[in-house]
Amino acid sequence: MGRLSALVLFFLVVMVAVLALQAPASWFVHRLTQAAGGSVQVLDAEGTVWNGRGILASPDGRWKVPVGWHLRAAPLLRGDVELELEPQQGVDTPRGTIRLSRSGFSARGLVLDVPATILDSAFSGKAPAAFGGALRIEARELDVEGGTGRGGMSVRWERARLGAADGTSVALGTVSANFAPRDGMLAGAIRNDGGEVAIDGTMTLSAGGITLDATLAPREGASEATARVLGQLGPTDAGGAVHLRWVSERR
Repeated sequence: MGRLSALVLFFLVVMVAVLALQAPASWFVHRLTQAAGGSVQVLDAEGTVWNGRGILASPDGRWKVPVGWHLRAAPLLRGDVELELEPQQGVDTPRGTIRLSRSGFSARGLVLDVPATILDSAFSGKAPAAFGGALRIEARELDVEGGTGRGGMSVRWERARLGAADGTSVALGTVSANFAPRDGMLAGAIRNDGGEVAIDGTMTLSAGGITLDATLAPREGASEATARVLGQLGPTDAGGAVHLRWVSERR
């Protein structure tokens, strides 16, 4: 009886594996969207769960990034999900490997180029400014496990601009941030080089959301438009600087 049970189990495993290999990419994409709380979606999914491609996008269509993936089978036996990202349509990103487990995540060789409008999604569309330019996100080696971690992640925002509600905008030059694991989240300092405004602040990224705490001060010789934009972001001090505290909570 024991051998019969083992034989039946073996055939069931084989059947499930065969079906999974043929499962359409849309099946995986649907579950990914659910897990992300609807904050991102994948359009025009093609291929299978194991080898697929599509367009990673915000629900409002403000940004879109072509992406391909390979789902590795071995980590599934441990309850982990490991995806190898593959560039599409002649671009060189996204690339690298991401692993998600019950208690954390890791990244290896991750490089991702996205338009700065992705920040609108990160702040759930509630940030008091529009974002212009492009971001490069890199995590060459990053591990977060529970409340501990090692490695880091960098973000470089090229041609950075902040736009106010009246259509005026201010140049921020190149904004950079370097994050490190701390107490189960990623925390880092934000600085910029060039532009009409100097930035000095911090940002934290966690499963619960994003918190930005920064001061933006006009540089010497900044235009009157710069003062108008900063004034629309919040109350300014005697030197024309504004202190921002933006909090985006994941629902």
